Amino acid sequence: MPDTVSDTGLPPAPAALLFDCDGTLVLTADLHYNAISRAAARQGHQMPREWYMSFTGLGRRDLFHRFAAEASATFDMDRLVKDSIALTLGLTGHVRENPLVAGLARRAFGRVPMAVVTNSEGSIARAVLAETQLSGLFDCIVTVEEAPRPKPAPDLYLSAAARLDAPPSGCLVLEDSDQGIDAARSAGMMWADVRSPDWPDRCDRLLAMFAT
Repeated sequence: MPDTVSDTGLPPAPAALLFDCDGTLVLTADLHYNAISRAAARQGHQMPREWYMSFTGLGRRDLFHRFAAEASATFDMDRLVKDSIALTLGLTGHVRENPLVAGLARRAFGRVPMAVVTNSEGSIARAVLAETQLSGLFDCIVTVEEAPRPKPAPDLYLSAAARLDAPPSGCLVLEDSDQGIDAARSAGMMWADVRSPDWPDRCDRLLAMFAT
């Protein structure tokens, strides 16, 4: 399905808005990289920031398995996951909201069902949303523990649509990663890339849609 927002103007009034969390609603790339790279360094391996930024949309275990394969590295994977989660939670005081996307969520609150859909663990998602005072805007938070496969599989987005009782074709996904956009496409949903240069203009038009 095309990016209905970026390619053909505004979508029809969506049945639901589904927001990715990290990099979309909240700005956490440096936070996650710092935690994940420190966890890897504890086991003797340095993860380049440029490499990490290419795969921010992957779930934690998928990311670590890919890094291990490409770096020919051996990890205690359970320890790596546990350490990286703990280190991330210790840094959540540094999280900031993404103003345009958070503003859209606030404007649409009460006008359309909304969910956060994230490859992050529930403890991390709840912590960063609480830190930015965004938690109360959403009807549900769907995290990586709640579907068989993380993004780029469509499972998390389809689970969110079902929980909101919204048809997938009527859902508009806000994303900042190629993996997340692949998940939205596979779920048969509309999507918008908040990294796009024309996103601020498109966001203004979406804000206008929910003005009344």
